[in-house]
Amino acid sequence: MQQQQVRQFVERYLATFSAHIVESHPDYFTVKLPVEVDKDIGNRPFYWSWVDKMNLAYQPLVLTFTFHPDCTPEGLRSEHLHLGAARMQQIFASTKKHGSFVCMYEQQGGLLGNAGKRRSTPLVPWLGMNLKVSLLCDKRRDILLYLGINLHQPRMVTDFTSFLFSLSLTPAIPDYYYTLDRKVTIQEALQMAQQEVEHTLEQEDQQWAEEARTRLREEMAILEAYYEELARREPQDEQTDADETEDEAEQPIAQSSLEQEALHPELDPAGPASVEQPISFDEYRASGGRILDFLRANGIQTTSREEINQEEWKKSTPDEERQRRKDELAWQYEPRIEVSFINGGLFYLSSVPPLMRSSKAKSMRHPPASGRIM
Repeated sequence: MQQQQVRQFVERYLATFSAHIVESHPDYFTVKLPVEVDKDIGNRPFYWSWVDKMNLAYQPLVLTFTFHPDCTPEGLRSEHLHLGAARMQQIFASTKKHGSFVCMYEQQGGLLGNAGKRRSTPLVPWLGMNLKVSLLCDKRRDILLYLGINLHQPRMVTDFTSFLFSLSLTPAIPDYYYTLDRKVTIQEALQMAQQEVEHTLEQEDQQWAEEARTRLREEMAILEAYYEELARREPQDEQTDADETEDEAEQPIAQSSLEQEALHPELDPAGPASVEQPISFDEYRASGGRILDFLRANGIQTTSREEINQEEWKKSTPDEERQRRKDELAWQYEPRIEVSFINGGLFYLSSVPPLMRSSKAKSMRHPPASGRIM
């Protein structure tokens, strides 16, 4: 998405909420945010909680957005909008929140009857859905489906979104138009969409799944070889640790005596430690005394080492670590399919979508579509 496209998207987003543009410039524009937009992208939740609680008048937030970092307006506090900006991500989230599902009506010129009077025009209900089918393993490939389902007569067409862009749509039903009844339920429409998704997956080459499983087997073989080699080395390491433990146990008395001597050294009468308590620490150091002896002689306790309690800490066993690594590899390489709903709407149309590739209505004997589509 280029910067010009970013600006067009933001302008369309603001126009949807009838935002007031205070100043428009080729490099920037200043806008007064409506209530809905301010709550989504204004970043002042405490202000809105205070306004709603106290029932106060709303003070609109005025922002200036620039789309070229080198063209900043002088005297105005502006914000650079680009595809990776945090404010742009908030705008995308707000668009998804308010525009994930719409209801629109087609509006055409007045149709005249034989007597020269306008006659009523029927509008056929269509369910439009944009779906994303994701083929996932250690790689990813997305397939977009733009489905349109006739709710008056069982019929489905593809590339429905491109057809809608060529129509004049309005959120309110125009005069001299009326809507036809829906003979196909939403559950039946979802079942038709599920059958179309399954048909699309059947047409896809399944080589990607076989290659992913091959890579998974290779990674599993490497992992097993690593832990088998680790298991062979463990007895040698245990024998080395046992030898070191025996060597340490042979001289416990010697180590204990050394520790006692370090903690409670005997003062040499002829040495500097035999000197009576010095007047100051500097004089004691000047006489050649040690800092630790000075602290003990003056009754100053040394800081004890902090004890570390490791009773609750438990080291993972090799088998547990191996299983965890295997689960991670299975999650990364195992092929799977995810179907997600992007957006959609209910459209009442008088025009007929072209039959680019239609799916015949299949029998409705199967249960409704599962939640993996919606």
